[in-house]
Amino acid sequence: MDCHESIGSPARSLQGCLFVFQTTEERRRVVDLAFDYRGDVTLIFTSGERIEGYVFDRNTEIERPYLKLFPKDQPEARVILLDDLRGIFFSGEDAAFGKSWEDWQKKAQKVARPSRSA
Repeated sequence: MDCHESIGSPARSLQGCLFVFQTTEERRRVVDLAFDYRGDVTLIFTSGERIEGYVFDRNTEIERPYLKLFPKDQPEARVILLDDLRGIFFSGEDAAFGKSWEDWQKKAQKVARPSRSA
C-alpha cells in the first residue's frame, strides 16, 4: 500500500503507514493526520528514540510547532517539538476507521426512542 495514496481516502486506513519527513510542510501535514487518527502512533525522533502513544493536541502554526502525546507506557503527557521528529508510524488500530457519522446517528436514534414493549 502506498501510504501517500491513503491520505484523504475514506476507504483506506493509515494503520501501518510510515512517513519519514522530507519537508517542514510534510511534517506539519502528517502531524495533523496523527492528531485526527484515533489510534496510537509511534513517533520517530532525529535522535533515533521512538515513543508510542496517542496524539491529543498540536499547534503547527507557531514559531516552534509542537504536539502533545499521551505515551503508551507513561502516566504523564509529553510535549514534543516537531523539529525533533524524523517520522511518524501509524502503529495502532484507528478505532474510528470505517465508522461513519451516519452510523453513529442511527445508533443514537435507536437509543433515544422509547421502547414499545413496556
